[in-house]
Amino acid sequence: MRSSRVPQALTCGLVALLVAACTGEPEPPEPSGEASPSPLPTDFEGDPPPGLEGEVLRHLHGDEADAHDILDDPLGVRISPVGGAFLISSGGEDRHLLHDAATGDTLWEGEARFRGFDTDLEGESALSLVDPDDRPFVLDSRGRTLWEPAEPGDLYLDGAAVRRPDGWTAEDPYGDYTVLDTDGEELWTYAFEPEPEPGDEETDEADSDDTDVESGTDEDEDAEEEEPVDPLGVPVTAWDDTVLLDDGSSALHAYSIDPDEAGEVLWSVSSSDEDLELPASAPVNVPQVLGVYEVPDPDAEPTDVPSDEDEDTEEGEEEETEPTRDVLLVRWAQPEAPSLLSAHDVDDGDTLWTLREPGANPVAAPFEEARVPVGLYDTDTATLLLPQASGGATMVAVDLVTGRTRWGLEEEAGAISPAFAHAGLVYGDSRSREDEDRQLVLDAETMDVVSDDLSAYVEAVTETGHAILVQDRQRFVYGPGPGEDTDDAEGDGEPEASDGPSEDDEG
Repeated sequence: MRSSRVPQALTCGLVALLVAACTGEPEPPEPSGEASPSPLPTDFEGDPPPGLEGEVLRHLHGDEADAHDILDDPLGVRISPVGGAFLISSGGEDRHLLHDAATGDTLWEGEARFRGFDTDLEGESALSLVDPDDRPFVLDSRGRTLWEPAEPGDLYLDGAAVRRPDGWTAEDPYGDYTVLDTDGEELWTYAFEPEPEPGDEETDEADSDDTDVESGTDEDEDAEEEEPVDPLGVPVTAWDDTVLLDDGSSALHAYSIDPDEAGEVLWSVSSSDEDLELPASAPVNVPQVLGVYEVPDPDAEPTDVPSDEDEDTEEGEEEETEPTRDVLLVRWAQPEAPSLLSAHDVDDGDTLWTLREPGANPVAAPFEEARVPVGLYDTDTATLLLPQASGGATMVAVDLVTGRTRWGLEEEAGAISPAFAHAGLVYGDSRSREDEDRQLVLDAETMDVVSDDLSAYVEAVTETGHAILVQDRQRFVYGPGPGEDTDDAEGDGEPEASDGPSEDDEG
């Protein structure tokens, strides 16, 4: 979440001393006073930044602005995009407002501790919060309560929920697990048990031999009794009707949570897989899930779909849409060695590509709860900007379709801090000792500078193409360009503002 404040007006005092022309007592000085600040502008001037082609919808400060009073916080506000809305957070307290980017309506407001941005099972944006009573809850991008814990200790997991064993710790993760939907209904329950100790196996074999002698059971019957057990683990992410488990032994296992086939194992991926080409002599690799991303599918044919009728299309005309697929991105980290990225088809787990990163990234402990910081993703070019902990670049831009590195921010270019990506462009803040701090725009595919002389500072851009531009102490909401889809998939009704989740909210 980026922090930005609208600059305050600068004032200065002007004192004029009047002196007598010839003789007599000098005139007393006039009382000093501060010059009145210029009024806040209400008209945007200059050209819109690259990637923005709409028009100004409204401004957010001043007597003429129809805006929420949270924007007048003396300590400033933080503004971040969430789906088709802006999350406006007070700089002085745990107070937040979800502001509809298109209409300016308040979708939700309340007092809560912000935990982070999240997603639902379809990958749509969500907000993770904690109310004043330390009860977690999740909102969708329209301000509706997506999830609340059915029981104390329940955890939200990317659109599903997990109930872990009592007294769960990363050192002792074993016991009974339940995967639930956002309404608290149980989808799948299983027991994650530790591998038997070597001594226990020997005892079991001895007991089995005694039983065989006494009962006369032959080897064929023993083989039938020793059926392979599906590997289980701790849930680490979910999407659609799938939950992914980490078994703690450098492997991930996808299971179905579809009500009709819950608990069916779908596929697995392990550091020992030949496709990953990880050295067998290396320490156990802890897989770190970086997320599920929608990318163009190069193996599929374009699909014809009916287009909306307008003056540029004929009745019945069809347009091609580029097919996409979801990929799971995983990092395999090793101590003091470059980490490896691998992309997998979420349907069957097939490895699509692998990529060595510039340097070593931290190795996570098994079942570590802290998520790996993931950078910016530009959907137009399928480019992920991924921060690096060490190596020759502080950040690399990865093409998630091919697995190639597009470019990297070298150490000497580290003064560029990417803020967000939109429409094939990356907006970043450039810091220099010689020049003033400024915002510049980079091409997401090439890193070429598209513009470094903007008429306004771009503070945030939503998925629907709405932007907040800061110019001369004023914030302007800028609409999307012509032809851009501004309809929110979930915007079929305006939820009423509230102070937090309630039992009557629908997830």
